[in-house]
Amino acid sequence: MTRQQIQDGLDTQWAGRAIEYFDEIDSTNRYAKALAREGAAHGTLVLADTQTAGRGRRGRGWISPAGEGIFMSLILRPDMPPAQVAKLSLLTALATANAIALVTGLDARIKWPNDIVVKGRKVCGMLLEMDATPEKVESVVAGVGINVHQTQFDSEIAHSASSLDLLAGRRISRSAIVRAFLEEFERAAALDDEAMMRAYRERSATIGQRVQVIGLTGTYTGTAEDITESGSLLVRADEDDTVREVLAADVSVRGIMGYA
Repeated sequence: MTRQQIQDGLDTQWAGRAIEYFDEIDSTNRYAKALAREGAAHGTLVLADTQTAGRGRRGRGWISPAGEGIFMSLILRPDMPPAQVAKLSLLTALATANAIALVTGLDARIKWPNDIVVKGRKVCGMLLEMDATPEKVESVVAGVGINVHQTQFDSEIAHSASSLDLLAGRRISRSAIVRAFLEEFERAAALDDEAMMRAYRERSATIGQRVQVIGLTGTYTGTAEDITESGSLLVRADEDDTVREVLAADVSVRGIMGYA
């Protein structure tokens, strides 16, 4: 996986036209945020072969073994108020799932809001971080970690995680995945909100599934019925048969019959 391999044949106007590649870095998100503050262009990609301090959602670490995964952060400068930035999380998930499906032929699905699952196993996680004032978004860094060549996982995630190689039964090109992600991201970003959400729903692994919602004030079970235009999950709660709006920032949602 090299900068040249990714950019050769890359069919985009802005996504990945500038790539910062590292054999090793502490965190692509940390570096990308610093780069954005220095004025890096919209669509700049930070990519590393390994991270020594990778991060996931809710402060979790992200294991980043050398030569086995994709660890990248895309710098975005969206023309939108901070309240709408949550949509970029869904857009990033859609682009990633589409890219994986295109390159591997696997049925990649999105576990709300932005984990990518294949055959019920997690292959990708994301962390989006925003730099903004109350009125304006200065930049958003969309961090994506994809398991590609891994064959072993820590015991605590071995039941829920897998890699593209294991699921496809063949070796998958990391460069091809990154190139497809950039192209699919640019394509998805050009859609209007209605078309983007329609495509996201079609990739959803959560809609129609039994879920457990784990929040700061309690836990309940129900059925995921839909995803709103703003990206919230609508869950019909078992206890009172009411539909509740679930915000990604507030809770964790787990499948009752499995990870997804």
